Amino acid sequence: MPHPVADVFRQAAVLNADDDRRRGNVVYLEPGDEVIATGDIHGNRSALHRIRAHADLAPEAPTRLILQEIIHGPVDPRTGHDRSIEVLIRAVRLKVAHPRQVVFLLGNHDVAELTGREVTRAGRPSCKLFAQGLQFAFGDAAAEVADALGEFLFSLPLAVMCPNGTFICHSLPSPQRLTEQCFEVLQRPYAPDDLKRGGAVYEWTWGRQHTEELIDELAGRLDAAFFILGHVHSPEGYARVGRRAITLACDHEHGCVMRFSADRPLNDAATERAIIPVAALQPAQAAKPARPGWREM
Repeated sequence: MPHPVADVFRQAAVLNADDDRRRGNVVYLEPGDEVIATGDIHGNRSALHRIRAHADLAPEAPTRLILQEIIHGPVDPRTGHDRSIEVLIRAVRLKVAHPRQVVFLLGNHDVAELTGREVTRAGRPSCKLFAQGLQFAFGDAAAEVADALGEFLFSLPLAVMCPNGTFICHSLPSPQRLTEQCFEVLQRPYAPDDLKRGGAVYEWTWGRQHTEELIDELAGRLDAAFFILGHVHSPEGYARVGRRAITLACDHEHGCVMRFSADRPLNDAATERAIIPVAALQPAQAAKPARPGWREM
């Protein structure tokens, strides 16, 4: 019998691959969808709890919750282990329970797990600590769970495109490393070399120092109007990147999400209204009466 957690990861991997909205490695949302875009969570259990409570994930609800970078959190002071696997399991169970409402994106820490290339966070070896956390949580079943986790991570798309032209992804290629392969990988299955340093998936998840010129070029090539990113540490929970992009972070007490209609353009005013501190999120049932003008955004 497979370990139940391994089974959940494999179920979610199939759902990711079989999503009928997915073309290549981009998931195309539909008119009428309402989007909740998150930044990096990195084991922030409280943030995921508040975001989940706020999101209406009922089968008939138009909510589309976009999650990224759940793993590689802080060391638990009680056990000395990275316990972000527990947060990821909760999020993946949401995907299995609400496959159309929950969409995961591939991030650079996910790529590090897939390739075994160590990445540091807060001065600590993230992959090593995560492996120790898996062993602590699952003992003899750790290898089986890790294999299934790899299947899940490899199944994740790179981006979400909204009808309003908003392109959501973990990062963008660095200005000097944008190649034709970066565009091609959006439309074809991943190859192992894509995840290695210099590969197309690596560039989409690790890129930094984005310029307005790069973002304008990507906007033209992708038919995008606006970009929502993670990857960058944003002390205030979000940061503007020129006029066409914003980064979000959900891994600290000032974390923010963006909630918006997938149909309406994210102009300056709409973008400001869409930004919500995680600490201010209200449970879905409590939030509904307070949103009479939501679709006017």
